[in-house]
Amino acid sequence: MDKSWSLDSATTDAKQIVPQHDLDLRSFLEDQGGIIVILSEDLLFIKTVRTSMLRALQVKRNCVEAHREPGMAMAAIKDQVRSRTPVVALADRLIAGRQNVDFLRTVKQMYPSLKLIVMTYETTKDTLALLLEIGVDHVITKPVSVDTLIEKIAGVVKPKSKIAQMVQEARVYLEQRDYDKVFKICDTILDSKGKSSVALLLRGEALMKHGDRMAAIVEFEKAHKIAPLYLEPLKKLTDMYREHDLEQFLNYMLELDSISPLNVERKCEIGKCYVRKHEHDNAKEFFDKAIDCAQEEAKRYMCTVLSDIGHAILDTSPELASQYLAQYFEMKGTDLSREDMIAFNNYGIALRKQGKWREALDNYNLALKIAPDDLRIIYNCGLAHSEGEQYAKAIELFERVLEHDPGFHRKSAVIANNIGYAYYKNNAFEDARKFLQEALEIDPEHASSKQLLAAIPQPRGR
Repeated sequence: MDKSWSLDSATTDAKQIVPQHDLDLRSFLEDQGGIIVILSEDLLFIKTVRTSMLRALQVKRNCVEAHREPGMAMAAIKDQVRSRTPVVALADRLIAGRQNVDFLRTVKQMYPSLKLIVMTYETTKDTLALLLEIGVDHVITKPVSVDTLIEKIAGVVKPKSKIAQMVQEARVYLEQRDYDKVFKICDTILDSKGKSSVALLLRGEALMKHGDRMAAIVEFEKAHKIAPLYLEPLKKLTDMYREHDLEQFLNYMLELDSISPLNVERKCEIGKCYVRKHEHDNAKEFFDKAIDCAQEEAKRYMCTVLSDIGHAILDTSPELASQYLAQYFEMKGTDLSREDMIAFNNYGIALRKQGKWREALDNYNLALKIAPDDLRIIYNCGLAHSEGEQYAKAIELFERVLEHDPGFHRKSAVIANNIGYAYYKNNAFEDARKFLQEALEIDPEHASSKQLLAAIPQPRGR
């Protein structure tokens, strides 16, 4: 029985109709001559994009640039934009142990129409708010399958809705300073939708760049009123009052902070505003919050490093992997959520690879208290029971997974084999035969399934 499988590594059947998002991304890369610029220290991810993704799309041209340093990635983006090449940038949220906020913010300020996707190992509500505030177009949580990666990138380069496409077009005209066309598109959106904070925001930006500050403020305030949690109008209003009205500037800064509380620089700036107002107690409160926020980010980064190390050495050194993942959970303490399921999954696999199936069960059972419907955890919990020769319990968990996802076992020959093995050891030979035959349909050369299928007693009468 193959015990090392993780759901994150599952692949899909290549013999299926080509999805529309595959066609959209292939068109971006082949027909439009688009380029993907990657800023990452994750060599496995870079290899996935360069080989697996391009192979799946049947793209043969060299259309991926990868860099480990923000300065090199920025230079590459600058060169491509200058040559009018369409660019999608994929950037890690953390580079060299530090938040990559400066690069993300700078690249969006310099090239507002650039499509920017951020990759991270965890995503909290507050982290997402910070990234959206910067102007990131999408966030991808690693590890990610090739199919999902293609779908997410395609959704950024070619939005599905008509209004999203019009907004994308208006932003291009805004960069070109063709304000009349921006106003025309915004009017079309407003006529068709009635209320649109994005259209009002774009009108405000065009008016601001045209030099009409007061008219721009009116549009930004309308956009904010329609969508109070939409960060962009608030950011624009903050900028409009920065040098003109301290009270208004502070009010909008506080509102931004309540929606996106992980921005350390903004907390410091709010503290400085209170210093200017001689309200030192309030200033101290926000300076202290900025320090706490920075320390929490350092803790999150340490957890990311520990999880990444554990995942990287899972196959080659499960004992060492389990040590790093144990440190991960020690650092997390009781602050556990669904975002920790990847670490739970990897820790359980590392323990099982050492034959510690009971410890793996303890780990999985804790995970299931947090995320009782996580099929990866339920499946791997079943594997742990199977490895402890508790086959009836393993089958119960496998059937629970299949009840929620009847095609779960078809994701990989390994999964079908593992489920078939549990049925075989429980003397449920016909059920075992069904899963093992499906494993061989997925991979006709799967040796373990061949051997097990041959060992099943033939039904009487044959």
